[in-house]
Amino acid sequence: MNEKSLVPSIRFTGFTDAWERCKLGDLGKVRSGIGFPDAEQGGTEGLPFFKVSDMNISGNEHEMTKSQNYVSIEQIQRKKWTPILDVPAMFFAKVGAAVLLNRKRLCRTPFLLDNNTMAYSVCGEKWNVDFAKALFDTVNLPSLIQVGALPSYNAGDVESLEITLPNIEEQNQIGHFFRLLDRLITLHQRKYEKLLNIKKSMLDKMFPKNGELFPEVRFAGFTDAWERRKLGEIADKVTEKNSSRIYSETFTNSAENGIISQRDYFDHAVSNSANLDGYYIVSEDDFVYNPRISTTAPVGPINRNRLKSRGVMSPLYTVFRTRDIDALYLEHYFKSHHWHQYMFLNGDSGARSDRFSIKDFVFMEMPIAVPCKVEQMRIGSFLEELDHLITLHQRKLEKLQNIKKACLEKMFV
Repeated sequence: MNEKSLVPSIRFTGFTDAWERCKLGDLGKVRSGIGFPDAEQGGTEGLPFFKVSDMNISGNEHEMTKSQNYVSIEQIQRKKWTPILDVPAMFFAKVGAAVLLNRKRLCRTPFLLDNNTMAYSVCGEKWNVDFAKALFDTVNLPSLIQVGALPSYNAGDVESLEITLPNIEEQNQIGHFFRLLDRLITLHQRKYEKLLNIKKSMLDKMFPKNGELFPEVRFAGFTDAWERRKLGEIADKVTEKNSSRIYSETFTNSAENGIISQRDYFDHAVSNSANLDGYYIVSEDDFVYNPRISTTAPVGPINRNRLKSRGVMSPLYTVFRTRDIDALYLEHYFKSHHWHQYMFLNGDSGARSDRFSIKDFVFMEMPIAVPCKVEQMRIGSFLEELDHLITLHQRKLEKLQNIKKACLEKMFV
């Protein structure tokens, strides 16, 4: 490796020396975890006993600050466990599917870890801990996986990994930069998650619960009871077929992305063009029900066509066009779970476990909670603004994550 290859693409002003090549084992040591019997789990005080699943806890995105299990001094002495006192340390999975995720977390205080995990103690004066954390984000641990039924690697594999280090002053600057960047990412992640929780709560509280005529939360000045109207009273089923094949753009309706062109969703058109004459014509603002179920759409999603164009949908979908109701209000109503009970009571998964089956005429009998038109518009507008705010924070978060990814590629050798 020549001197030029030991210099990163981007670095702070004033640093020109080549980085030093070494192995992780020269600068620290790896410890594997220990067995954690079910009978010993569940404690809420003492030393944290980390498991792979603890990396999913909110607040543990970068550093392990919380655990689902804590153990007492009595447990540690009785079981002859040896806590990891050489901290800070990097925590990561060593066996199983979690290895493929290549996730690492920093631990700044003493801890124990279970036998599906490892920890690398950042020792000595050659390391800046925040630099070490950022560097570990560039380390490809899955490349160490040994051939076998279960993905895994051992301590020796990790310690043999080659890395490059700058002097401690440059480490300090790089580590400080990435620590601030992680804090900013965490801040936007929290805002994003908070807005998602607010939206979830509002979808639950701004529409009356089944059998009730008043919502739990509503705008000031509205006091009248809501109506229960059948879907068929406020919408008509669309049955117009693409018989002349005027339209060739095929739409799909997904729980995550709403109504979207098949070319955008699948990167290509999946419909047989010879069958398009039997597809329903979908106009702008038409609603579409997709019977395909998922964890996020247990009875299938209903979405409004926000595309500024017409297209066609497979006859497997139910298409309907509204009248005498605010479309934005109804769209957000269908993002709630309040209509699910009717579907569960009147339909079933049928022969295919991935599809929900309900007859068209039964579907159009679905009761819809409806306030006066002005209140409909207030609710629809509020939830729409909330969606825009969520999207804004999501984009900011994604931008920061992309900045971090680019910096990790350019600021390390």
